[in-house]
Amino acid sequence: MIVSPHSAERSLPSHSSSWRVRGFSLIEVVLCIGIVAFAFLAIFGMLPVGLSTFRQAMDNTVGSQIVQRLVGEAQQTDFPTLIATSVTLRYFDDQGNEVTVSKDYIYTAEITVLAPTTLPNTSTPPTASLATVTIRLANNPGHNPTPFASASTVRFTTHTALIAKNQ
Repeated sequence: MIVSPHSAERSLPSHSSSWRVRGFSLIEVVLCIGIVAFAFLAIFGMLPVGLSTFRQAMDNTVGSQIVQRLVGEAQQTDFPTLIATSVTLRYFDDQGNEVTVSKDYIYTAEITVLAPTTLPNTSTPPTASLATVTIRLANNPGHNPTPFASASTVRFTTHTALIAKNQ
């Protein structure tokens, strides 16, 4: 019996040719895994930057709320009582709530009142009806006892408000 080369090809089962059409080759799977791994590496590389930006945004937001609260309290205080205080330290938690327990605070605020004060950009003499309230706010989770010292590594912001005496 003579078998032609064409008849040998016809004798192969039909399911082997359909298997190659439906599945992926090993090379295709490896390439896909490589592409996905590269994408995950890029995403994980951006994660620390995103978390750092989020932390800074939260610090700015909570810090602004604390400063706004302290300036509001200074504006509501009787002027003679306000100018009688010189330097005050207050402590706040991560949500901006004031705390008295020393282990619970994240932010340290130093409030300084200077009176009499001159108006900015003028050459007028100091007036007793005007006080400068300076608030220095430090993000101090390490509980540094001197966060506002020049040698300290604690990051802080300074805010100033002028408060006038009401008649």
